[in-house]
Amino acid sequence: MFKLLLVAALVPAMTLAAVNFSPCPNGAPTPTSLTVNDCSGDVCQLLAGGRVDALASGIVSPADSATATAYVVVRLGGLDVGFEMPPELEDACAIGIQGGCPLTSGTAFNYALNDDSLDVPARGVAVEIEVGLTGDGGSALGCLRFNAVIN
Repeated sequence: MFKLLLVAALVPAMTLAAVNFSPCPNGAPTPTSLTVNDCSGDVCQLLAGGRVDALASGIVSPADSATATAYVVVRLGGLDVGFEMPPELEDACAIGIQGGCPLTSGTAFNYALNDDSLDVPARGVAVEIEVGLTGDGGSALGCLRFNAVIN
C-alpha cells in the first residue's frame, strides 16, 4: 500500500518536470519529452554561470549517421545573441547521445546536454533557446526550441 501511495505521489511531480518546447522550422524530429534542470512549464528559469542539465528523450533519427554535431542558438526578439557552444560539447557522439553513434534511421535515441557554466550575454530577459543536432552531410537529426529567462 505504501509503495502505491509513493508512486501516486511521484507521478504528478514527474509530469511537472517537463519543459514545454516547440519544433524547429527546419522540420527536424523533436523528442517526446524535455527536462531542463528543475524547470517546468512554458518558461525555464536558468542561472547565468550555473549548471545546465537537459535531457531530450525519444528523438527518432530520420537518417543513418556516423556523426552528430550539437549546436545551441539563443535568441532575443528573434535575433541571435551570440551564445557560443563550448567546443567540448559539440561532438554529440562523444558527449551527449546516450549510447553514442552511429545512429540508425527510425531508431529512437536520447540526448543529454550538460554545461557546467551557462554564459549567455542576454540576462534577465525572456529568450528562446534552440538546441539541435546535425549528422552526416548536414542532415537534421533533431531540434527543439524552448523559452527561458537567464538571471
